[in-house]
Order: sequence, then structure tokens, then C-alpha cells
Amino acid sequence: MKHSLWLGAFALSTLIACQGPAQETKNTEKTTDAVAEKGYQLYTVREALTGPEAIASTLKETKALGYDKVESFGYLEGSFLGMPVTDFNTTLSNAQLSSPSGHYTPMQLEGTEVGPIDTASITKFIEAATALNQHWIIIPWMSEAWRNAEGYAHLVDYLKLLGAEAAKHGKVAAWHNHEFEFLPLDPTNPESPSAYQYLLESLEGHNVVFEMDVHWVAFAGENPVEWINNYPGRFPLWHVKDFAADTATQIPVGQGVIPWEEIFAAAETSGLQHYYIEQDFCAADRGIECLKESIEYANEQSFMNK
Repeated sequence: MKHSLWLGAFALSTLIACQGPAQETKNTEKTTDAVAEKGYQLYTVREALTGPEAIASTLKETKALGYDKVESFGYLEGSFLGMPVTDFNTTLSNAQLSSPSGHYTPMQLEGTEVGPIDTASITKFIEAATALNQHWIIIPWMSEAWRNAEGYAHLVDYLKLLGAEAAKHGKVAAWHNHEFEFLPLDPTNPESPSAYQYLLESLEGHNVVFEMDVHWVAFAGENPVEWINNYPGRFPLWHVKDFAADTATQIPVGQGVIPWEEIFAAAETSGLQHYYIEQDFCAADRGIECLKESIEYANEQSFMNK
């Protein structure tokens, strides 16, 4: 498989060969100050978030593990995970967690009908992000029906408008990748750029950045550092998660095959400001344990600490 071949080469020599020994050392030394406090994406423990009391308890438990920041998800019409925005913000504060960024999904992107995205959601997203003191408003996903040239064109139009409006409030819009963005924008044209390249180039200069999910980039068979080097400063946010050698199973960070030291050596070039540990798939009763094992590994790595 493409990603298996890439990981084998990458782990052995790709980044070192691209950077050279002197460059690698230089970057490693410079990235220490660039790495922010460790956060996590709340989606990791979604099964535990069954109500206000459970949410409050879970947030405090993750704070006790050593996390300082959390990236939100689950916004819907004035509430987060069923809690009014103000109540959710109070719950975060009581757990002594800050939330620099959040995931927000226009409902059209979850459907099957492709067309202009309703811009009314922009004001709602900005209001919710302001209540949580979030700087980045991230659009994280689109359904399969949208993953074509027309769908991406509508997405670009929406993100440009979101970026322009966010700038008025001192905020920044962003897109979060999965693996599907690395398919050709035009599957019938062998020379077609990937959708990810199209997004990066179409949105340059529009107050829209990218949250790189390192795992999904690698899963797609791509080299995260090559993308960072080709588009420096465009990836201030990362998702950090790992997968086993079979490339199908997500596991806690550091227990898999992704070469984290080489990737974090590119943190300064990336413009990294925050990274969030996440695990999309773990047993329903192991979300907290997955976060615990990941942060224990991260705490032991000088290149992952401020």
C-alpha cells in the first residue's frame, strides 16, 4: 500500500536526506520554543461526554493528566455538546482548561447536495468562538458527495468569506485535513493537482490557515514535512496521533510508526503554535487512558515540549 511504502522510507531516511545533518540539527534546536503547551481534541473522549456533569468530570480528569488546552467540537445552534455556550465555557474555566481553537461544521458539508454553503453560519461560529476566547475557527470535514472539483470550489468560497469576517474579530479561519484531500482534484486527469494543493494555493492571503492532521497526511502516503517545506508558515495547528504498523489501527502517540522527532523538527517552518493529541478510534471506555498514554510519551520527548 502507498502509505506503508512511504512510512518505511520515511522512517529510515526521507527527512534526513531532504534536510541534511546540519539542517536537521539546526531545526531541532530551534523548535523547542516553537512548541506550545500540549492540548487534546475533545473528540477523543466523546463517548464520555454524556451530559453536563460527565463533561465537567471528564475535562477535570484530562487536566489532571497534564493537558492545558482542549480543542472543541460538537457545536450546534448555540450549544456545545448540548450545553449552552456560556455554560460550556464556564465548565472549561472550572477545569482550568483554555480552548484556542474549535471545530465547526456548516450543515451543508454533512449532506449530499453540493452547492453554495450558507454563510449565515459564519456569524454563529464567530460568536461561539468569541465566547470561548478561541482564535482559530476550523472547518474539519466534508461528506463524500462534496469531494470533487465543484465541492472544493464552494468550500474555497466559504472559507474566504469566513476568513474575511474572522479577521474583523481578530480571528483566523482554518481547514483540517483527512486523507481524502490528497486525491486528485480531477480524477480523470493524471496531471491534476491534489485537492489539498488546490486548497492551499486558492486560500493563500485570505486569512485561512491549515490544521495539519499528521496522521491522515501519512496515512494518505504523503510526507508531512514536504508539505510544510513547500508551504511554510501555513500550518500553525497540528493534530498528533499515531497508527500501528498495519496502518489501519490508531494507537496512542509514540506507540506507532510515525517518526515524531523528524516531524517536530519542522515545527518552526510550519509556524506551529498549538498541537492537539487525538485518537479518533479507541475502545469506548479507553478514551482517557489513550490520552494518558499519549501525553506520557510526549512528556518524555524534549522536542514535543516547550
